[in-house]
Amino acid sequence: MAVSKKKIEKIRHRIKAVMQNPARSPRFSLETFLLVLSMVYGAGMRLRARLYEIGWLPSRTLPCRVISIGNICVGGTGKTPMTIFVARTIRNLGYRVVVVSRGYHGRMETTGGIVSDGQSLLATVDDAGDEPYLMARVLKGVPVIVGSRRYQAGLLAVRRFDPEVIVLDDAFQHLALKRDLDLVLLDHQLPLGNGRMLPRGTLREPPTALRRAHALVFARSRENISRKRSVFPWTPRRPVFYTTHTPVIRTDDASPAREPFLTRVTDLSLLKGKKVFAFAGLADNEQFFATLEAHGCEMICRRSFNDHHHYGDQEIDALLETAQASGADSVVTTLKDYVKLAHRGPWPVAWIAVDVEINFLGKGADFRQLLRETLRLPE
Repeated sequence: MAVSKKKIEKIRHRIKAVMQNPARSPRFSLETFLLVLSMVYGAGMRLRARLYEIGWLPSRTLPCRVISIGNICVGGTGKTPMTIFVARTIRNLGYRVVVVSRGYHGRMETTGGIVSDGQSLLATVDDAGDEPYLMARVLKGVPVIVGSRRYQAGLLAVRRFDPEVIVLDDAFQHLALKRDLDLVLLDHQLPLGNGRMLPRGTLREPPTALRRAHALVFARSRENISRKRSVFPWTPRRPVFYTTHTPVIRTDDASPAREPFLTRVTDLSLLKGKKVFAFAGLADNEQFFATLEAHGCEMICRRSFNDHHHYGDQEIDALLETAQASGADSVVTTLKDYVKLAHRGPWPVAWIAVDVEINFLGKGADFRQLLRETLRLPE
């Protein structure tokens, strides 16, 4: 007997709620079942890390500097905005840099390929995956390459573009490739989730894996945070940085038929007083909707989708019909979602895409200096 889509979604939400809850549970329950699975998973991850550490599993080296941007929990900590920030910073220092990403859910994830040569797009969003395609759209002068085998993707980058630095997106767990700098992003409010491993919690590895990190970056920090050098006993001497995610919106004065990618950037004050239809496919859609409401727009309708959701043509048509029927002034979504829909323009309604910019709280200069020192780049 087939399980309905609604029941599957209900099960997914139930598991997600369990993953975020640190409380103890009855002996016979979904929580206990997931806890057993997480213990098995955790043992496997510890063994895997140990095999890399002693050399039984090989870790290869590329003929250039390598920076990894990653995290220890599943979910959104701003890896893509940080990857963009680091790549731009290195580029602005005058060095050749290439971004290498897995290409999650893209057709080139297994085979690998070039998304952008730094000037022109060479792949579609379906080929590249949403996040690499987004990076290729916004990073000028920085090639973007995808491939689940990062060493092979890195070799492709070396052959084609001769980079001095490769920035790896979401690669903290990819131990098959050595790196010169491991930056680990942590959510400021829940840095270790509920403290449990997958699937009982959100940890991809045991917290002791943070010993591999060269620096910690807390995302979505508040202005009035108490700045401690480290909050983890296993990283007592690691540099710690705090960042905020500043939402900005992308829109365009030109006709969407002429410029389907939204290039004009402004702050969210443009949303104040607008009636909007909002949708998103993120790890945390509720935070996105809360951000919109906090900036004074009237959300008359909204839709939530899973992270990395693929929008089919019929689904896009249904979204547009809903937006028009609702009487919304604009359709608002994330830039990550918008890049998957831009090919369907021109639109019968105005579109606004929300992007995120990284800002450091007090230590931006120190972070740039860390890049210089680690990569041995001159002042």
